[in-house]
Amino acid sequence: MPSFVRGRTDLDGYTLYRSGESSGAKEVGCVVLVTVDTEDVATARGWVDSVFVALGSDPNPHPGGISAAFHIRDDGKRVINYAEWVSAEDHVDALSSGGGVGSQTTDWRRVQNFPGVQHVSVERYRPLAEVQAEVE
Repeated sequence: MPSFVRGRTDLDGYTLYRSGESSGAKEVGCVVLVTVDTEDVATARGWVDSVFVALGSDPNPHPGGISAAFHIRDDGKRVINYAEWVSAEDHVDALSSGGGVGSQTTDWRRVQNFPGVQHVSVERYRPLAEVQAEVE
């Protein structure tokens, strides 16, 4: 995950709650922003935590996923996931089962049907250039 995301603790009213990345170096070909609305901070954290449980227990994770960084808005009513993928096609393929990016497991169904969470949007972007901070 790029250091400008990993090192951020706030993002215009959002705070980085959790992040993770897959093993092995992969080039980022697609950035996905997933936005969900939540009832409060406890719901937002519970939902993000359930995503990490589902990721950890997934018997067949999609190989195109690179990283994810979950930011919770300060009032707890929105979560933005900044996710990196090898390609947009990989992300579309991961969603093709109809139940989100994960396998059809109990843990992923919990994520998809988490009480107090409403899925708002999924937006894909292709990076135009690699961004690196200058170190002085």
